[in-house]
Amino acid sequence: MRSEDLARLVEALRPPIAEFVRESRVRIALLINGSGQVMAQHGFTRSYEVMNVASLAAAAHASARALAELTEARMWTHMHHAGKERQLFLAPVKTPVAELILVAIFDHDSSLGLVQLFLEQLTTRVSRLPAFQQRIPETTQQNFERDLEAGLYLSTDAKGEV
Repeated sequence: MRSEDLARLVEALRPPIAEFVRESRVRIALLINGSGQVMAQHGFTRSYEVMNVASLAAAAHASARALAELTEARMWTHMHHAGKERQLFLAPVKTPVAELILVAIFDHDSSLGLVQLFLEQLTTRVSRLPAFQQRIPETTQQNFERDLEAGLYLSTDAKGEV
């Protein structure tokens, strides 16, 4: 993917991810593609955390998809892990041309139900974006690192938030 295309996608995702964070009251949110490339983020303060979470989420997504196929479940809707202080939510965000992955981390200020409710709205908003009405070129191994770094740079402000 060319850096201009990536910049256009990242910019288009800023309002929907900001609205999702505000409405669902999550602390940390990340939208990535299936390769782990960061498309939008909120709440991370260090880029290595973003890269680690993005890589692990892409792997978890691929594993969940493979398990769904093996068990003939056809698809998976989300994964949820509840800890004492924080909860993790991982779900596919399907658009007309690509599937993104949402990673959301929340605490007692939100709930699984709120995150699920606003995931539906996020999916609708992202699916309607003009940037997701045209085919998105696949990321190749050769340009993956460059695109990842560009995505990290373009999707953060001075505080590392959207």
